[in-house]
Amino acid sequence: MSYAILDEYHKMDKGREEMKTQSLLADGLKEELIRHLVQVEENGDSFIEDFFPSPSPEREEVKVTLKQYIKKIEDLLTTSSLSGAEREFPFVIIGCKVEVKDLVSDETLVFKIISPLGEMPGEHGISPLSPVGKALLLQEKGAQVSVDAPGGTFHYQITSITYSKTP
Repeated sequence: MSYAILDEYHKMDKGREEMKTQSLLADGLKEELIRHLVQVEENGDSFIEDFFPSPSPEREEVKVTLKQYIKKIEDLLTTSSLSGAEREFPFVIIGCKVEVKDLVSDETLVFKIISPLGEMPGEHGISPLSPVGKALLLQEKGAQVSVDAPGGTFHYQITSITYSKTP
């Protein structure tokens, strides 16, 4: 299945080049995003079963978010204009560093969105299943989010989103 998806994206690339559509997404990043997308698509159902085995509103919310996540990355792969090793990213995905401004304290915080499966060892970050991770996932620079967390309600504005290639 993963090879079929990779082949499909390569065919789409060739078609866009023939139509002289510009795409400046660095090849290394593009391949990494395709691998990430394939992994999410292949493991999504088992992830939901493992983390949310019983029917619940949260399970349904995660299913919807997973579909939105896949769609946004697919759209990015077909319309991208990113390049470089670390770059501004258009929205928050797993692997992004997100700088936010606390709208109450004016403090700047940086969060690293890590896989909920623990596949980014050594990274001190937050899961997209946590209250902060849920609020930030798929948001764009400038977005204001409210986070209902055990420590209270926090209000942030996203000031920067960067994606660094994983080692």
